[in-house]
Amino acid sequence: MTDDPPATPAVPPAHLAAAVPPPAGPPAAAVPPNAAGQSPVRRWWRWWLAAAAVAWIVLLFGLAVQSQRDDSPTVREQRDIGQARPVADRAAIDLTAAVGDAGVVVLAEEQITAGCRITPMRPGAELTRLLTAYTAPGAGPALLDRIARRLPASYAAIARHDAATGRSRLGADAGDFVAVRGELIRAGVVQLRISTGCRPASDGSRPAPADPRPGATADPTPRSHAELLTGAFGVADVRAASSVELPCPDGDGQLSSYALTAVSTAESDEWASLGFTMPRATVVSDQAPLFVHRYGTKGTVVRLDGDDVWIASTDFTC
Repeated sequence: MTDDPPATPAVPPAHLAAAVPPPAGPPAAAVPPNAAGQSPVRRWWRWWLAAAAVAWIVLLFGLAVQSQRDDSPTVREQRDIGQARPVADRAAIDLTAAVGDAGVVVLAEEQITAGCRITPMRPGAELTRLLTAYTAPGAGPALLDRIARRLPASYAAIARHDAATGRSRLGADAGDFVAVRGELIRAGVVQLRISTGCRPASDGSRPAPADPRPGATADPTPRSHAELLTGAFGVADVRAASSVELPCPDGDGQLSSYALTAVSTAESDEWASLGFTMPRATVVSDQAPLFVHRYGTKGTVVRLDGDDVWIASTDFTC
C-alpha cells in the first residue's frame, strides 16, 4: 500500500479569479494622516489647551493689577518708610491713650536707621519711636496689662509676665507690619517701642502740623512748665533739652513732650512736694528717685540721679 501525496488546494482558473470582487471598503492607506501625523481630534485638543493657557495668563495679570491698586500689602517691602510713618504715629497716640491717667508718657523723637537689608541686593531703612511710661514703682506689670486691654482690638495686644525671670512684656501689631513691643525696664518705668522693620527708604519728610483750631486758647506748653519747675526748685546749668510734638491723626490736638537734664540743689524731700506746686495735681509716684504727677491732660516726671535731675513735662490733647 502506498502513501498518496498531500492534496493541493484548487486554484481557480485565471478568468474566474479576475471575476472575484475585491473586499468592500477602501484600503487602510486610503485615509492619509494629517501633516503632523495626528488625528484631527487630537489636534483640536492641542488648540483648546493653548487657548486656555493664554486666558489663564490674562486673568492672573488682571488680578495682579487690581490687587496692586486695591488690596492691602502682603509684605512690608510694599510700603516705604513714608507710607509706614502714619501707622507708627497713630500707634504712639493709641499707646498714650491706653496709658491714660495710670501714668505719664514721655515721647522721644523718631529715629530712622539705614543699613538694614531688604534682600541681599536691596538696602533699606527702619523707623523706630520710643515712648516711656512712668507709673508707681510697683504698678509696672499692671500698666502693661492695662495697655493690652485698652488698645483697639485690631492690635491683638498680649501682655506676658514671667514669674521665673521677673520680666513683663507686651506685644502688639499696629497694622501694615508695624510692630509694638513693651517691656518693664525698671520699677515703675515701662518702655514702649514702635518699629516699622526694614523697608524701602523715603525722603523722610513729615507733613507740617495743622494750624490750631479757630478760637482755641493757648495753654502753657510742656516746655514752659518744665522751665517753671527749674526756677521753683533751684535747678541750674541746663545741659540738654529736647522737644517733640506729634499731631493727632484727625489734626485735633497733639502729644507733646519737653525734657531737660540739669543740676539741682534741691533735696529729694523737696521734690516730694512737687504736687503742691501744680493745681489739681494727682500723685502717681512720690517715692525718690522718681516723682510722677498728673494734672488734667498734662503730666510731669522728675528723676533724680545724684546732683543731676531729669525733668520731663508732657501734654496729651487728642
